[in-house]
Amino acid sequence: MGNEVKISAAGNVEVPAYLSLMKKGFSVRWERNDEGAETWYAEKDDLCFSGEGPIELLGVVAVYETRGNNWKASDEEITDFIERYER
Repeated sequence: MGNEVKISAAGNVEVPAYLSLMKKGFSVRWERNDEGAETWYAEKDDLCFSGEGPIELLGVVAVYETRGNNWKASDEEITDFIERYER
């Protein structure tokens, strides 16, 4: 057996995702709207990210950390993505 790691976005990853955000220095909070939907927020300095839960929130932070202020995909990147993953 190797050291293969398999992690899926599931309930048992929610707390580790939250703890990862905290370790990165973010303050984390959540709000519930009148319909019961939750929005989670991670804030640090002049950065504010949001998502539907800690896993998604950590993913949004990772996008920014990887791509920076130019996080949006270009038209070419979008086209390449669609061509690769279109069903």
